Amino acid sequence: MNRYEFEDKISDYIDNQLSSSERKAFENYAEKNREAKELLSSTKNVIDLIKSQKKIKTSENFMPNLIDKVRAYKKAPVQSIRSQNKNMLFGLSPKNSALMGVFIFSFVFLLVNIIPSENGFFQSNIASNKKNTTEKTLRSSPTESVDSKELVQADSTLNTMKPSEEIKLRPKLEKIDIELVKNKR
Repeated sequence: MNRYEFEDKISDYIDNQLSSSERKAFENYAEKNREAKELLSSTKNVIDLIKSQKKIKTSENFMPNLIDKVRAYKKAPVQSIRSQNKNMLFGLSPKNSALMGVFIFSFVFLLVNIIPSENGFFQSNIASNKKNTTEKTLRSSPTESVDSKELVQADSTLNTMKPSEEIKLRPKLEKIDIELVKNKR
């Protein structure tokens, strides 16, 4: 017999419903195993405590009154739930429905404004600015006299620096001393 079988058979042992061979195996296990013996004695003590409790006396009308209250309770929640559902919209109160609508509208508004349009996808402000468009004359070969013109986007604004302007290097940094310290763990 193992612990689980012992625990399953405790109530049958106390109620004297085990066969003689099962009862003998149960008692042998309880004598050899200290925890099993303690479990058996604590179970018997609990049963004795329950039996020693005073019985509570109620009026003769207690059970009929209790049954009437249970029936009334079963009917009442259905009516209150139906009255609450009349004010609900998709399971939300009117206040929560309004908030949810504002959140959905805001989400859609932001989504529409954040996603770039098809013709301006990853296009910078410089390239889309009409002021920065210039014409470039192309010749298909050096011998041809027919010029074709192509619009070329400028890749900078008027405010760009010239290479010789305002280029300053950081002054040489002073020597920095670094001290290595051993971790004190």
